[in-house]
Amino acid sequence: MLFRKLSVGVALASATALTAATALTAGIAMHGAPAAESASFRVAAEPNVQFQTWLYPGGPGEPVCTAAAEYADDRVKNGALNPEYWSVASSGSVTLETTADGTCNTYSSQNVADLKAHSAHQYPTLSGMDTASVRALVSSEAKRTAAIEKVTSLVVSAGLSGVDVDLEDYWSWSTADFTNYKTFLQELATSLHSKEKRLQVDAPAMTEDAAFYDYAAVAATGVDDLVIMAYDEEYDTAKGEACLPIAPYSWLEQVTTYAQSKVATSKLIMALPSYGYSAPSPCDTDAVTGNIHFNDMKQKPGFSADPATVESRRDPSSGEIRWTANGTLYDYVDQTAMDRKLALLVSHGVTKVSVWTLGGGNPWFTR
Repeated sequence: MLFRKLSVGVALASATALTAATALTAGIAMHGAPAAESASFRVAAEPNVQFQTWLYPGGPGEPVCTAAAEYADDRVKNGALNPEYWSVASSGSVTLETTADGTCNTYSSQNVADLKAHSAHQYPTLSGMDTASVRALVSSEAKRTAAIEKVTSLVVSAGLSGVDVDLEDYWSWSTADFTNYKTFLQELATSLHSKEKRLQVDAPAMTEDAAFYDYAAVAATGVDDLVIMAYDEEYDTAKGEACLPIAPYSWLEQVTTYAQSKVATSKLIMALPSYGYSAPSPCDTDAVTGNIHFNDMKQKPGFSADPATVESRRDPSSGEIRWTANGTLYDYVDQTAMDRKLALLVSHGVTKVSVWTLGGGNPWFTR
């Protein structure tokens, strides 16, 4: 199973454009405040932002299994928790993942109760990470019907808010795959809405029109929230170049404004990263190790918690902490970087923000 959420970045903004993002990196804050004050700007904006976050399954002792202890501080008490409850098999069948399998963050009555105790909304995720599995599900009326009945039944019986659909590998989809995907979403939305439940759909980060995915067409299926996964830009690094950050400010701004040009902001949830990665330097995107939890990042060669060292490593184009040791680049998103990315989103009128991911001590916004 793939736990890394992939994004598709198509273009970068001009390095000389003085946008909200470049203003941050230049030390010229949005709304007239210096960049160093972005955390206080975020705190002021927090009452207007609804947060949610994903949780994915793991075995005993894995970093992700600390997620429940992290959200127990009620960081999303007025927002949403999205645990992965269902996975799509290569046959297209949908399996309920349960704590009886020895995994954390999966379905059980106790897990449901804990989610409800610490969030206002719960959207368990239906996850399919490769084209073959997605195709097998969405191309078959029988498979679609079985999946829809299964997820709707559990959401209703458990009193959850709705479903989060995360079917990926978008860039490998055919035109028929995308058409069948939209049919599945429309049928699922109809089923959920008939029970007064909601549908969220996770979508790739895009900066211009592409053949494999269309935000407006997906939104038109009856989706309640389109969740734009605005991270993992490092995978779009040109061969032989230094690996890009996870979510550069200029790219994040482009992703946001492009999404807003296709879908009403009220239907958008912009997703930010809280994790790290490592890669050879210069970059080899086939050798990127993604989704490194912060507690694991602290064990990497050359890691430093010294404030002066951290600031010396802060990348001006993204706010992320980057350094190279023994020919390997390390990059992670700390709290300050999260605050500044959030400030950029808020400056564009975004009011709903998701985070990938909880667990392993990954940072959260200043509160």
